[in-house]
Amino acid sequence: MIALLCALLLLTASCVSAEDATIAEFRDMIQLNGRLPDGYSYSPGETTDLTMTGTVRSADSSAPSLVIFFGFNESYSGVESLDRLDKTSLEIIRQGFSGEDDVTFSMFDTASGDQMLCVRENNGRFLDFYTICLGYEIELTLTPANGKTLTDAQIKSWTEYIRTVDILPILG
Repeated sequence: MIALLCALLLLTASCVSAEDATIAEFRDMIQLNGRLPDGYSYSPGETTDLTMTGTVRSADSSAPSLVIFFGFNESYSGVESLDRLDKTSLEIIRQGFSGEDDVTFSMFDTASGDQMLCVRENNGRFLDFYTICLGYEIELTLTPANGKTLTDAQIKSWTEYIRTVDILPILG
């Protein structure tokens, strides 16, 4: 009976870890956790003392890719999350994205309660997700493959995917 219980616990633990894992981590300070979409894998990019990039790509060369950016910003060092910003600070962030052509903004909460600013370029060239966590700016940029444009279905599915990602500070 004990052996059966242990086997069941191990099976349950392996199922949970197979579904939710660390997607990307920056300097043992902050991480994105979740399950990558089927056929996608994460490749780390450049890392400096204050920034890190990485890319989530599909084995299918016609599928969009997601660039992940972490950057520490001294201006936000005391800010726990995007929803803690005042309206003026949030407007400054939006203005930074407004330099892009024809964008619309929306806000949503992830399943773990992190607020995201979604910046949709209306010609389908990119979709940005932006948030702040304990002074770290996190930007996730979805771009189409081969100079194409993002489809409404891709935008919808990736927005739903981002809603499932957890942004976790590593407290140690």
